[in-house]
Formats: sequence, structure tokens, C-alpha cells
Amino acid sequence: MPDTTPEYRGHHDDAPRQVAAMAKTWRLGEEIPLHMHRRGQLLHAVSGVMRVETAQAAWIVPPARALWLPPQLPHSVAMRSHQIEMRTLYIDPASCEPLPRQAVLVEISGLLRELILALLEEPTDYDESGRGGTVARLILTELGRLQERRLDVPMPRDPRALRVARALLDNSSLDDDLDRWAEKAGASRRTLARLFRNETGLGFAEWRARLRAIDGLARLSDGASVAETASAVGYASASAFSAMIHRTLGSPPRRLAKASLQS
Repeated sequence: MPDTTPEYRGHHDDAPRQVAAMAKTWRLGEEIPLHMHRRGQLLHAVSGVMRVETAQAAWIVPPARALWLPPQLPHSVAMRSHQIEMRTLYIDPASCEPLPRQAVLVEISGLLRELILALLEEPTDYDESGRGGTVARLILTELGRLQERRLDVPMPRDPRALRVARALLDNSSLDDDLDRWAEKAGASRRTLARLFRNETGLGFAEWRARLRAIDGLARLSDGASVAETASAVGYASASAFSAMIHRTLGSPPRRLAKASLQS
């Protein structure tokens, strides 16, 4: 995420109704640079995987989940699949009061997915007493029932550790040891290890394992096989990858991915 002052972005911040929806297609490698919205945002894609980063954490968001971003939270978005069909909600700040005050990854129910698609069929100035208004009120009700999933990757603040973290966010399969990463970052091994521990709450190896687990789960939820996913995140065998996922996230990968897709 570029170290620049974020700007407000998007005409949906000025929508005439308390709930607005946007549909947009993105391609692999495209990015939305650091920005923020006056409104709260539920960032969701019906297909494809996104990476979202704030100053505090990063999330890899598969289709089965969405990221809730409260109003005025600076963030950037990078597209991780060949085609991402983004479907996003923008919620007026006054309607965000019951919702989380921090960014959280949430399960997105089948009902909420369908409600978002239904609102996209309505004009931005939909009749509040008609179908559009009914859909918007149901969306707000469903947002109040969001189920949080702690699948964030905490981000360091120090530029040296941040350089390493972002390189691994771009490619979690990179397998350099801590000495090599320290050399690339311009820090000693001891300093880099201390920075990761103090600023993320995780040792470097734990941090990378968490990233690989979350990256892997996103790929599985997007339809990749366990074997394909294991290779993509740096594991020589599916069994080693599955053991890491179980150890890091508490359940086998197939069960986690199946639970996501059935949410």
C-alpha cells in the first residue's frame, strides 16, 4: 500500500439513498491505490479473490467472504484472480452505528449475496417505499447479523519489516530464510525478528505460516484443489499444507473451504 495521503474515491459516497450498490469487473494484477470512503463499505466479489490492505492488517478475500470497512478507513485493493466480479455496498455513516468500528472479514450469507444483486437492479435513487427501499432495509438487517472470521494478517509498521511483508503478500510461496530476508530489508536478522514479533504479535515463521494458511484458504474457496493450492503457497506436498492449515486455523482445509462455500 503506497505511503501517501489517502483521498476520497467514488461517487457512491454521494449516493441519494442510505444504501448504494456497485458492480465492476477487474482483472488480475489491477489495483485500487490507497483511498477511503465517507461511507462504510462491504467489499465483496461473486467470483475471484482480492487482497485488501490497511495500515494495521491485510486480508485475502475469497468469494465466500466479504470485508467490512468502516467509514473513512484508508485501504488499498489488489486483484488476485484472472477475473474479479466485484459487488460492493456503500452504507451511509448514520446507518453504520450498529456495525463494527474496525475492518473485519465476515461470512456472507446466500441471502445477503442475493440482496446485493437485487439492489443492483434498482436505480441509485430507488423508491424508498417500493422494492428498492425494501431490499435496502433487508440489507441493513442482514449486515447487523454479520459473523466475523479472524482471518487477517497483521501488518508491521517499520519500513524494513513492511518491505518483507508486502513481498510475501505478493507471493506467499517465497521461501527465503530470515537471514536472506534481513539482508533484503537492510536489517539484521535479530532486528527483523524483533520487529515482526513486536509489531504483529507473531514470530516471522508464525506470520508467514498464517499468511500461507489464509492465502491457501482463499484459493481453495475459489475452486483450486488442495494439491494446486499447496504448490502455490510454497508447500511440496498436499499433506504438509493440510497439516499447516489445521495447525494454524484449527480445522482441515477441505472443511474450512466447504464451510465458506455453504455460508
